[in-house]
Amino acid sequence: MKPVVTDIVSQEDELLSQLRGGDYAAYHQLYDRYAPMIMARIRRLVLDREVAEELHQEVFLQIWTERRKLPADVPFKAILLHRAKLQAYKYYHKASQDREMRAHLMSVATELYDQLEEQINFQETNASFMAAIAKLPEQRRKVFVRIKLEGRSYEEAAEEFGVSISTIKDHMTRALKFLRTELTQDNPSLLFFLLAATLFR
Repeated sequence: MKPVVTDIVSQEDELLSQLRGGDYAAYHQLYDRYAPMIMARIRRLVLDREVAEELHQEVFLQIWTERRKLPADVPFKAILLHRAKLQAYKYYHKASQDREMRAHLMSVATELYDQLEEQINFQETNASFMAAIAKLPEQRRKVFVRIKLEGRSYEEAAEEFGVSISTIKDHMTRALKFLRTELTQDNPSLLFFLLAATLFR
């Protein structure tokens, strides 16, 4: 008796063969099988539902228009996931070059704030980053340096500066928001890389 998994793989191989030959019914079956999963993946990468739907359509449109070029030695699921990721990358890259798209993306990116804070490697500083830090109010700058550059805990910083932990957290929140705005304003493409670091890790 053949394993069920083998039957499924064999059936999918047959559908892909038919798809390469231009069989729209086979394409439709594959679409029904994978569309929800790919949409969920893109929605995780792109928080804006309308944008996600457009990218989702583009992924499957490419599958149809490039059906004859689909590799036979790569699982179809892997092909779809790879193309979904590429579409998201292209969207963020385009957004980094367009002022209106960038403004919209910044509003959406607020939902990723906590993740972004953890993903940015503050040890790999550069001239722009240090210049932005220098613009912070003195006390806020000191708090930021202690925690992000020197690795102190919030508790240690609070004790050193003689303030509450909530005050330290407020300093950090304001500092991070300022730096994110300052850096992406001077270098718009940085927004793309910050988001990519979070979404595509």
